[in-house]
Amino acid sequence: MITNEEFTKATTEFNDIEKRGSFYNMAINLIKNNFEMEAYFLILATWNFARFRYAVNDFDIKGFEEKIKELNPLFNKLKYEDFRTIDFDKYKEDIKEIFGTLSSIKGVEFTGASKIMHLKNRSVFVMWDGYIKGEKTKKYYNELKIVKNGNWEIKRYQNKPEDYFQFLKDMKERFKDINFQSNEKKTFAKAIDEFNYVNITLPIQNMEKR
Repeated sequence: MITNEEFTKATTEFNDIEKRGSFYNMAINLIKNNFEMEAYFLILATWNFARFRYAVNDFDIKGFEEKIKELNPLFNKLKYEDFRTIDFDKYKEDIKEIFGTLSSIKGVEFTGASKIMHLKNRSVFVMWDGYIKGEKTKKYYNELKIVKNGNWEIKRYQNKPEDYFQFLKDMKERFKDINFQSNEKKTFAKAIDEFNYVNITLPIQNMEKR
């Protein structure tokens, strides 16, 4: 069982070690000042660089903006929901449609889709990456402290809408006992991403470097 102390420690570590964190705050400020598209591109260029760089030269900005507008009615359904209390099953098809649409865009794709979704609704959507999805060599996961102590199940999520939907449900179940108060700067959904990054993404990245 993940304790409140472990959770808080991870989010504090994230603030200390993840230098790109400031780009996230910049993106939030852009959205608050009605520069929504600019916020998405900032996050794609910094937190989804591995994919976005291959599409940046011919990225269809207008087309992307139109896709967001088309999805806004679905996002609006979730506007007042919160990660702790939401009934994900109620919105299953909406979430799958949003993820499927965004992930089909070159340069956004499967990691970027979760980041755009999070920026659209920071209280509901948790971001993921290839490490958190379980895409790396299994031996790396077996070395993780969080796996060894039984607080994380090694599971590989496919790049499919239904898998991202299941990921959200799994995260809700895994962190249901954590006492974290969301605030203007950091929602519970964002704090979960930080915990996952510190305990999964970063350690495996360090293993890869070695």
